[in-house]
Amino acid sequence: MSNDLDDEIIIGINRPKTPKNNQKKKYKKNGSKSSESKKDSNKKVAKKATSNKKNKIDKPIKARKGLIFFLILVAIIAIIVVLMNLNICKISNIEVIDNERVTKEQIEELANFNQYNNLFSINTIKAQDDIKKNAYIEDVKVSRKFPNTVKITVKERVPKYMLQVADSYVYINNQGYMLEVSVEKLDIPIIVGFKTDLSNAKAGNRLEVEDLKKMETIIKIVETARANDIVDSITKIDVSNDKNYTLILESEQKTVYLGDCSDLNTKMLYLSGILSQTKNIAGEIFLNMDLNTDDAYFREQT
Repeated sequence: MSNDLDDEIIIGINRPKTPKNNQKKKYKKNGSKSSESKKDSNKKVAKKATSNKKNKIDKPIKARKGLIFFLILVAIIAIIVVLMNLNICKISNIEVIDNERVTKEQIEELANFNQYNNLFSINTIKAQDDIKKNAYIEDVKVSRKFPNTVKITVKERVPKYMLQVADSYVYINNQGYMLEVSVEKLDIPIIVGFKTDLSNAKAGNRLEVEDLKKMETIIKIVETARANDIVDSITKIDVSNDKNYTLILESEQKTVYLGDCSDLNTKMLYLSGILSQTKNIAGEIFLNMDLNTDDAYFREQT
């Protein structure tokens, strides 16, 4: 019997394994993904529905805004047309403010307001450009004052120096603009030694670039002289040699050699002292040296 048992072949059969936690987790995970995708889908549908609803609401609002803007524009145009045809807005008064050298009549003639029938028909930009054709006018503003007044506010250029051409004088300002050519000699310094060709000098022209650079030095000389109460004595400024600017003081009968205009404050202090010590004595004053090592001096004219 035992032999028979020994001859038996025992075949092992593996039972299928019962799904454990991993499979459950996988199931749960897949289930979660499915749930999330459904939620996303629902959100997209809700968002699309909201967007469609918003677009349906926005269209009538935009249409209303466009209509309101159009009506306002039409109303403005209508008001302008009415104002331009009202007799009450016919120009009857012109105010000119801050003018000194340019007369009110000259400004009115430049602006030519007679070509306009009404206050609101004025082209203010063109009027301003026309007024600026006068070299004395640096800036201007033209505005309307209801019902019938034009207000013109000007900023004028001021003549500070003169250039001499034969028996005439060319007035210029600090920026080198030629303002007027006249036979009248003003009580301002004459500049000598500029390289600008004055054969065709006329109002509105400007000095050449090289001379404009020298203007900066001239302005410094004048400002320093004013601070030391000397400026009224200066009759001429010779700038022909930028290494040795020269002042002519006719009332003092003196010529002053400034050098290259370095250390102007010190030089003007020396000049003031020498002038006070040499009243009514004609001569030359030498300041064209290094005043840290050399002394300024006066040489009487013989």
